[in-house]
Amino acid sequence: MACGRLNQHISAFLASIAVLGVGCTVGWTTPILKKLKQPGATPVHITNSESSWIAAAHEVGHFVSPLPAGYALVALGRTKCILVGAIIACIGWVLVLLAKSVTVLYISRFLFGLSMGIIFTTVPLYIAEVSPASSRGALSTLFQGMLYLGHLIEFSTGPFVQYDTLGYVSIAIALFWLLSTFFLVETPQYLISVNKRDEAKKTLTWLLGTNDHDTIHSEIYRLEEMCDTSSNGNRWRELFSSKYRTKLLVVVMVAVAQRFTGMSAVVAYASTTFSSSKGGLNADEYTILFGAIVFVFTFVSAALIDRLGRRPLILLSCIGCAIAHFITCIYFYMNLSGVDWLPFVTITIFSVLYSLGLGPIVNTLQGELFPPDIKGVASSLTTIAHAASSFVVTKLFQVIRDSVGMYLNFLVFAISCTISSFFAHRFVPETKRMLLLDTQKPS
Repeated sequence: MACGRLNQHISAFLASIAVLGVGCTVGWTTPILKKLKQPGATPVHITNSESSWIAAAHEVGHFVSPLPAGYALVALGRTKCILVGAIIACIGWVLVLLAKSVTVLYISRFLFGLSMGIIFTTVPLYIAEVSPASSRGALSTLFQGMLYLGHLIEFSTGPFVQYDTLGYVSIAIALFWLLSTFFLVETPQYLISVNKRDEAKKTLTWLLGTNDHDTIHSEIYRLEEMCDTSSNGNRWRELFSSKYRTKLLVVVMVAVAQRFTGMSAVVAYASTTFSSSKGGLNADEYTILFGAIVFVFTFVSAALIDRLGRRPLILLSCIGCAIAHFITCIYFYMNLSGVDWLPFVTITIFSVLYSLGLGPIVNTLQGELFPPDIKGVASSLTTIAHAASSFVVTKLFQVIRDSVGMYLNFLVFAISCTISSFFAHRFVPETKRMLLLDTQKPS
C-alpha cells in the first residue's frame, strides 16, 4: 500500500507539471511588459494600453476553452485533454519567439489562455480522482504550488535575460510538460464511466500498489456505484437541479471571489507595482522575493488543508487578505513617503494568506463536489467564471491605475475579500478526509 500511495503521488505530480507550464505563461508578462515598453529592447514596442490588452488577452482564451474542455473530458478522457493543452502552449511560445508585432503577441496570449482553460478544467479533476482521501487536499495544493513555481521561474529569469532567451526557457518547460503527459495514467473513475473495466483494473493495480483481488474488486465496485448514482440524462439539467445547484453556486462564487482578491493583476503587474526603495531592493528583486515567498507558503497550505479543513483556511484567507489590501489602499491613497517597502510587505502578506486558503481550495472543491458525469460541465462553468472575473480584474487594473489611482484597485480587492468571508462562512462545505463518494452526494 505504501507503494500505491507513492504511485498516486507520482500521478498527481505529473499532472501538476501542466500547471507549471501554465504558471510560466501567466508569469511571463511580469518581467516582459517593462521590456516591451522600452524602445529597442524587444522585437515589439508597446504602449500602456497595449500592455493591458497583452495581460488580458490571456483571459479571453481562458474564457473560451473550458466549455469544450468539459465535453472533451467525457469524450476523450483527462490525459488527452492535458496533452492538447501542452500542444497549444508550445504553439503559443513559438509565436512569442517569432513575434514582430503586437498582434502576434495578442494571438500567443490568447493561445496561452486556451491552454490555461483546458488545464484549469482538467487537472483539479485528475488530481482528485487519483488521490487518496487522507491526502487529497494536500495533493490538490500541488496545483497552486506549481502555478507559483511557474511564476517564480519567469520572475527570477526574465529581468536578467533577453526577450528571446526567456522565450526559449519557457518553451523548454512547455516541451517538458508535453513529454510528461505520455507517462500519465488515465483515472480509474473515467475508465469505469466509459465501460473500460479491464483498463480500470490495471490502473488501480498500479495506483493502489497491490494485486489483491478483493481490494481491486472493492474499489471497482465503489467506482461503479459512484457512476451508477450519476445522471444518465441531460448533464446540464442535472447540474442545475436542486441536487447540485447549491454546490455549483458555492464553487463558482469561490472561484469569482478568488479572482476578485486581485491575484491575477498583482502577478501580471508585480514589477511595476513594487516601488524601488533607496538602500533596499529594486522592483525586480522585490518581485522575485515575492514569488519565492508565495511559492514556499503553498507547502504550508498543503500541511494544513487536511488537518484544519477547508472552511477554517478559506475564512482565515479572506479576512487576512481584506486587512492587507486595506493597508495597501491607504499607502497608495496617502502617497506615503519613506516606506517604499510597505506595498511589498502588505501585498506579500496578502499573497501568503491567499496561498493558504483561497488559492488552492477552489481547485480542491472543484474536484470533490460533483459526480463523474457532470463533473466536466461543472468544472467548465467554474473555469469560465474564473476566467471572466480574472479578465475584468486584469484589464481594469491598469485602467483604474491610470485614470483614478492605484489605491482604488486595492480598495475594491479589500471589499471583495470582506464580502467573500461572509459567503464562505455561510456556504462553503467541509470535505476534509471524506471519500469522493460522500463528497459527491446530492445536497
